[in-house]
Amino acid sequence: MFHRLALHLPFLLLSYFTYSQETQSVYFKTGSHKISTYSNKTLEKIFTNLDCTELIEIKFIGYSDSIGNIDSNQKLSEKRARAVAKSVKGYLSSTISIVTESKGELPRKVDSLSRRVDVVFYYRTENSEDNQNQDTLIIQQNDPRCFFVDENIESYSNITVKLNKKKKVVYLQVLDEKEFSSRKYYYLKNPSKTNAVAQRVNFKLETTGMLWWREKRLTATIPKESYEKYGLFYLEKPPCEGCKEQLFKKDTNIFTGKAIKDDHFLMSVTQLKTKFFRPNILKIRVPKEYIHENESYYAVKNYGYTEKTETLKWEEKRGKRKENYLFAKINIKKVERVSIARPQRFSFCPGRGNGGLGGNYSGFGCGGLGIDGSFPVTVYFSPTINAFYHNDTITAFLLVGLDFELKQHQLSLNVGLNHRLGLYYSAYYRFEIFSFEMMRNRLLDPWQMAKKTRFSTRVGIYAGPEFKSSYNKRYKSFSELNLHAGFSVDWDNGLGYYVHGGVARDLSNRINTGFYPFIQAGIRFRFQF
Repeated sequence: MFHRLALHLPFLLLSYFTYSQETQSVYFKTGSHKISTYSNKTLEKIFTNLDCTELIEIKFIGYSDSIGNIDSNQKLSEKRARAVAKSVKGYLSSTISIVTESKGELPRKVDSLSRRVDVVFYYRTENSEDNQNQDTLIIQQNDPRCFFVDENIESYSNITVKLNKKKKVVYLQVLDEKEFSSRKYYYLKNPSKTNAVAQRVNFKLETTGMLWWREKRLTATIPKESYEKYGLFYLEKPPCEGCKEQLFKKDTNIFTGKAIKDDHFLMSVTQLKTKFFRPNILKIRVPKEYIHENESYYAVKNYGYTEKTETLKWEEKRGKRKENYLFAKINIKKVERVSIARPQRFSFCPGRGNGGLGGNYSGFGCGGLGIDGSFPVTVYFSPTINAFYHNDTITAFLLVGLDFELKQHQLSLNVGLNHRLGLYYSAYYRFEIFSFEMMRNRLLDPWQMAKKTRFSTRVGIYAGPEFKSSYNKRYKSFSELNLHAGFSVDWDNGLGYYVHGGVARDLSNRINTGFYPFIQAGIRFRFQF
């Protein structure tokens, strides 16, 4: 950004304390809206070093000289403004407002000065009554404001330790989320019993990473000792509850423990894939630069009411296309969702619980009523449209029922009407012999981004007995017991279908006195309680 360059330093020191905006200009050739190579390089230099923490809006105002038609010049000035805005949009956070204006002709003695786009930077204005806008704050023990330690930011960051002038610093790469880019963060310097110095964290929007994971992220460097002991915090006006008393106790470490929490940053650069003949084995691929050797990583597998963690064992593979990655495998049988997690810090205010510090992190698989801290049986409400064929007759029926699932076992109770408006009810037990989850794999590049991947299809093969009965005054009723085997396909939206067949016996002997084959199919909608 221009006001960060030494060339403009005298002007900028004045403008920082006096004005809430700055203007720079880009010039064009006659009748053209194409940005010159020189201007492109200048814009790149400015916006690469742009500090977005105070920036709220950028306005691109286009002008033209008075040569030619007025209407054409108006359109030309609009094209110029849009061209400059488009060329720098990739450098900006989504929270910064971008506005384009076209002023048309701007008569001047020198036409070349009229052929331009003014880039106007708007900042938050300084408030003399509230020093929260300053880069450095002196915080007294009786300061009425509230100090909130933000531990959530760690879940959205990649954190590495570097040497800067022989001192260890923490280098943060944070996902460009509105919550982080719009908030003012501070870290502590040398707190005492009576006061503390809080230094503003100056996030920059920079391009980090390699290959396909190279993108814009918020970056900052913080003294290692301060970050590890106190983390990052932000201020809010009272009334609110916070941990400000912790800032003035030398022997107090705000962070009191670690819990396994989702690593949203790593998930943003994680890729997954499965193979058709081994659908229960999920392969994971992550960029090597974001994995720290001394840290443990876990796959958190969600089964609906329960979650289980599995340690990820990373391995390297040979080849130019594989040398930048680490790979792992996990079993995903009956898994609804998978995330990658790692131990992260959590904190609390003594005597206050966890109020104001981002929630209570008790780990995974805690609380509940059954096995592994969860209620063991999954219950579904299941309307179905069905039809079966036996004894040269096709019968259609509509049912509603309850399905109870416990691991590989399923019990279902149903009642409804057949196509002759006769009462129909059934009860069955099924044992799932084999099942697997399927992703929407692409043919050319089977690796999919984890944040866009859903286990969209579940296929199961089952067998079991069923009792069903039908009653109608005008037609023959029956009570049937059968043994069947088949398969089912269910999607993540609750829709599914099944097909099975087997051998049946009419217990009432009204339709058939012996054993007979049958086949049945249906479409079902399942809603989990």
